[in-house]
Amino acid sequence: MRMYYIFNIKREIIKLYQNNPISLYKMLENIYFMKEDEFDYGYNLFKQIVLSNDIPKLNNDIYIKLHKDLIYSKIDNEHIINDLYHDEVSILKIKKSRIMLESNKSYSSFFKILNELNDNYFVCDFKEKDFFFINNIMMSKVL
Repeated sequence: MRMYYIFNIKREIIKLYQNNPISLYKMLENIYFMKEDEFDYGYNLFKQIVLSNDIPKLNNDIYIKLHKDLIYSKIDNEHIINDLYHDEVSILKIKKSRIMLESNKSYSSFFKILNELNDNYFVCDFKEKDFFFINNIMMSKVL
Protein backbone atom coordinates (compact mmCIF):
# COMPACT_ATOMS: atom_id res chain seq x y z
CA MET A 1 0.00 0.00 0.00
CA ARG A 2 1.21 3.48 -0.81
CA MET A 3 0.74 6.41 1.53
CA TYR A 4 0.35 9.77 -0.16
CA TYR A 5 0.43 13.09 1.69
CA ILE A 6 -1.42 15.74 -0.29
CA PHE A 7 -0.80 19.40 0.50
CA ASN A 8 -2.75 22.46 -0.61
CA ILE A 9 0.16 24.62 -1.74
CA LYS A 10 -0.09 28.41 -1.81
CA ARG A 11 -0.35 29.84 -5.33
CA GLU A 12 2.84 31.95 -5.03
CA ILE A 13 4.81 28.87 -3.95
CA ILE A 14 3.50 26.92 -6.94
CA LYS A 15 4.74 29.67 -9.25
CA LEU A 16 8.19 29.43 -7.68
CA TYR A 17 8.46 25.62 -7.81
CA GLN A 18 6.33 24.61 -10.81
CA ASN A 19 9.45 23.90 -12.88
CA ASN A 20 11.47 22.56 -9.95
CA PRO A 21 9.13 20.36 -7.87
CA ILE A 22 12.02 18.39 -6.37
CA SER A 23 12.99 21.44 -4.29
CA LEU A 24 9.44 21.72 -2.93
CA TYR A 25 9.45 17.99 -2.20
CA LYS A 26 12.79 18.24 -0.37
CA MET A 27 11.44 21.05 1.85
CA LEU A 28 8.34 19.03 2.75
CA GLU A 29 10.42 15.89 3.25
CA ASN A 30 12.75 17.76 5.62
CA ILE A 31 9.73 18.98 7.61
CA TYR A 32 8.28 15.45 7.65
CA PHE A 33 11.48 13.96 9.09
CA MET A 34 12.35 16.82 11.51
CA LYS A 35 13.51 16.09 15.01
CA GLU A 36 11.41 17.18 17.96
CA ASP A 37 13.65 20.13 18.83
CA GLU A 38 13.12 21.55 15.30
CA PHE A 39 9.29 21.49 15.36
CA ASP A 40 8.87 25.26 15.85
CA TYR A 41 11.02 26.03 12.82
CA GLY A 42 9.30 23.28 10.78
CA TYR A 43 5.83 24.54 11.70
CA ASN A 44 6.68 28.11 10.68
CA LEU A 45 8.16 26.93 7.38
CA PHE A 46 5.17 24.67 6.74
CA LYS A 47 2.70 27.54 7.30
CA GLN A 48 4.56 29.62 4.69
CA ILE A 49 4.13 26.88 2.07
CA VAL A 50 0.79 25.19 2.75
CA LEU A 51 -2.81 26.38 3.08
CA SER A 52 -5.17 24.78 5.60
CA ASN A 53 -7.96 22.55 4.34
CA ASP A 54 -11.58 23.46 4.95
CA ILE A 55 -12.51 20.00 6.23
CA PRO A 56 -16.34 20.26 6.13
CA LYS A 57 -16.34 21.81 2.64
CA LEU A 58 -13.87 19.30 1.23
CA ASN A 59 -15.77 16.38 2.78
CA ASN A 60 -18.99 17.67 1.29
CA ASP A 61 -17.51 18.35 -2.16
CA ILE A 62 -16.04 14.85 -2.41
CA TYR A 63 -19.25 13.27 -1.13
CA ILE A 64 -21.37 15.17 -3.68
CA LYS A 65 -19.13 14.02 -6.54
CA LEU A 66 -19.04 10.35 -5.53
CA HIS A 67 -22.08 9.48 -3.41
CA LYS A 68 -23.95 7.81 -6.30
CA ASP A 69 -21.05 5.48 -7.16
CA LEU A 70 -21.39 1.96 -5.84
CA ILE A 71 -17.65 1.72 -5.26
CA TYR A 72 -17.67 4.69 -2.85
CA SER A 73 -18.45 4.98 0.85
CA LYS A 74 -17.85 7.62 3.54
CA ILE A 75 -17.33 7.35 7.28
CA ASP A 76 -16.74 10.67 9.10
CA ASN A 77 -13.65 12.25 7.44
CA GLU A 78 -12.73 9.06 5.58
CA HIS A 79 -13.67 8.49 1.97
CA ILE A 80 -13.28 4.97 0.64
CA ILE A 81 -13.12 3.61 -2.88
CA ASN A 82 -13.38 -0.15 -3.10
CA ASP A 83 -13.40 -0.91 -6.81
CA LEU A 84 -13.12 -4.66 -7.34
CA TYR A 85 -13.34 -4.34 -11.11
CA HIS A 86 -10.17 -2.17 -11.25
CA ASP A 87 -8.61 -3.82 -8.19
CA GLU A 88 -8.40 -0.52 -6.29
CA VAL A 89 -8.78 0.09 -2.60
CA SER A 90 -8.14 3.71 -1.59
CA ILE A 91 -8.84 5.46 1.69
CA LEU A 92 -8.70 9.25 1.80
CA LYS A 93 -8.51 11.02 5.18
CA ILE A 94 -8.90 14.78 5.39
CA LYS A 95 -6.87 16.64 7.99
CA LYS A 96 -6.49 20.39 8.53
CA SER A 97 -2.88 20.48 7.32
CA ARG A 98 -2.94 17.67 4.74
CA ILE A 99 -4.92 14.98 3.03
CA MET A 100 -3.71 11.44 3.53
CA LEU A 101 -4.40 8.86 0.87
CA GLU A 102 -3.62 5.19 1.35
CA SER A 103 -3.98 3.16 -1.82
CA ASN A 104 -2.97 -0.15 -3.30
CA LYS A 105 -2.47 1.63 -6.63
CA SER A 106 0.10 4.13 -7.88
CA TYR A 107 -2.75 6.07 -9.44
CA SER A 108 -5.82 6.44 -7.24
CA SER A 109 -9.25 7.47 -8.54
CA PHE A 110 -9.21 10.18 -5.87
CA PHE A 111 -6.53 12.09 -7.80
CA LYS A 112 -9.04 12.98 -10.51
CA ILE A 113 -11.61 14.16 -7.98
CA LEU A 114 -9.10 16.21 -6.00
CA ASN A 115 -7.77 17.83 -9.16
CA GLU A 116 -11.30 18.86 -10.14
CA LEU A 117 -11.75 20.49 -6.73
CA ASN A 118 -8.36 22.22 -6.51
CA ASP A 119 -5.37 22.09 -8.85
CA ASN A 120 -2.98 23.45 -6.18
CA TYR A 121 -2.40 20.06 -4.58
CA PHE A 122 1.12 18.67 -4.31
CA VAL A 123 1.32 14.93 -3.71
CA CYS A 124 4.20 13.28 -1.82
CA ASP A 125 4.96 9.66 -1.01
CA PHE A 126 7.87 10.04 1.40
CA LYS A 127 8.49 6.30 1.65
CA GLU A 128 8.81 5.79 -2.11
CA LYS A 129 10.31 9.27 -2.68
CA ASP A 130 7.63 10.04 -5.25
CA PHE A 131 6.08 13.49 -5.75
CA PHE A 132 4.06 15.48 -8.28
CA PHE A 133 1.68 18.38 -8.71
CA ILE A 134 -1.75 16.82 -9.03
CA ASN A 135 -2.52 18.71 -12.24
CA ASN A 136 0.66 17.27 -13.83
CA ILE A 137 -0.39 13.67 -13.25
CA MET A 138 -3.82 14.50 -14.62
CA MET A 139 -2.22 15.94 -17.76
CA SER A 140 -0.18 12.77 -18.27
CA LYS A 141 -3.38 10.69 -17.95
CA VAL A 142 -4.96 12.76 -20.73
CA LEU A 143 -1.99 12.43 -23.10
